[in-house]
Amino acid sequence: MQVSVQGHNMNVSQRLDKYVRNKAERLQRYLPGLEDVRVEFTRQSTKRDVPKSVELTVRRRGTLLRVEEEDADPFKAFDLALEKMYQRIARYKGRRIDHKRSGAAALATEDEELLMAEALPIEEETPPAAPSPKLVRIKTFQIVPMSVEEAIEQMELLGHDFFVFVHADDSRVKVVYRRKGGDYGLLQPEK
Repeated sequence: MQVSVQGHNMNVSQRLDKYVRNKAERLQRYLPGLEDVRVEFTRQSTKRDVPKSVELTVRRRGTLLRVEEEDADPFKAFDLALEKMYQRIARYKGRRIDHKRSGAAALATEDEELLMAEALPIEEETPPAAPSPKLVRIKTFQIVPMSVEEAIEQMELLGHDFFVFVHADDSRVKVVYRRKGGDYGLLQPEK
């Protein structure tokens, strides 16, 4: 298992790096077969008391689990993210067991686990007085064909409100999203 620790707009001290690596190694106990763990610390301002955000991403055989937390203390922010990751792992393992017991085809074997996709949110309207938003981050990802049920599961594991995927039946790009009532929606291009 490979652990990478990065800092954006801040230096990651040796003490913090060692602390993160020691704690991240323990994730292997909860989710065997981890390929890599990526921890990214970000500080938005140069002020000392500004919250530092930490993004913890775990990859296991093509499946990504991701959590984010903020706190002024980077050690505390990491601990909060780690606790959230333990909960996400428990939910992930529980769903896999439930799917196997119910005989569902989604995620029946570990080889069928698929990569998760993330897209940038699009704002429909911007106030006229506000400066136009700028592109601040670009993420690349591999799209693997999957069913709608698998896409919903991957979206839930990521903790996002939408998920971009290629449908396994017709090889077309589609988007599943969470509606306000808690149900799901599917966006697909016209034929």
